[in-house]
Amino acid sequence: MAAFEMASLLLITVVIGGSTAIIVLAGVVLARSRRASTVRLFGRVLHHPRLWATVAVSAGAAGLLSEAREHMPSGWQEPSMNVLGVLQVAFSSLFFIHLYLQSRANRAAKARSAAPAGGQQGAQGNGVGA
Repeated sequence: MAAFEMASLLLITVVIGGSTAIIVLAGVVLARSRRASTVRLFGRVLHHPRLWATVAVSAGAAGLLSEAREHMPSGWQEPSMNVLGVLQVAFSSLFFIHLYLQSRANRAAKARSAAPAGGQQGAQGNGVGA
């Protein structure tokens, strides 16, 4: 086998394996999110896990479809290209929405953790009654 064929086969294997792995990971996130509004994923808090899972499934399905198009009949090429375009647009728009919501939730969580406790200001001597 030529080096180009080996590299091509390796790339196809990586894309198919990565796409399948991300779809499985989305299923795990969906299963964990049934009981909670946040999920820990690789040690980080993931807000809006169902939105993240939708983004992951659209990316994984687009990857699988792009590799499967080579082996489809010629009559399926045009519809599969349209479906691939829809999946890519869905991934792009939902990904940026998720990034915005995730950063907003992280900022709110930091603000809550950095805020002082409510009843401790008077005990610190704020000048009232001194």
